[in-house]
Amino acid sequence: MQKIPLTLAKAGMKLAKPITKANGMPIIAAGVELSDSLIARLDGMGIDKVLVVGDAVAASQNPSERVTRLDHLFRRLEADPFQNKVKRYLREYFTIKAAADAATATQDKG
Repeated sequence: MQKIPLTLAKAGMKLAKPITKANGMPIIAAGVELSDSLIARLDGMGIDKVLVVGDAVAASQNPSERVTRLDHLFRRLEADPFQNKVKRYLREYFTIKAAADAATATQDKG
């Protein structure tokens, strides 16, 4: 289960928990599969985050996309040497993972 911004929600994802109003009244039940129209309705209601089944963000990004996203995620931490070290390790890991995935894909074709 993962809480994601509504902007990352895709049709076919399932809600892990119900979406409720501020007073606790349920709007949409858990287990409902999101559709493009439902996502648009949620956006219109001002819902900005949803809790979905599985690891939606990891499933939607390949390692090379994650490398490019690191700059955005660490943008406010440039002055922190520890965070720069973490970012460097993550960049290295995702770069190696992307290369391994590419090599596996090449072997599968051959």
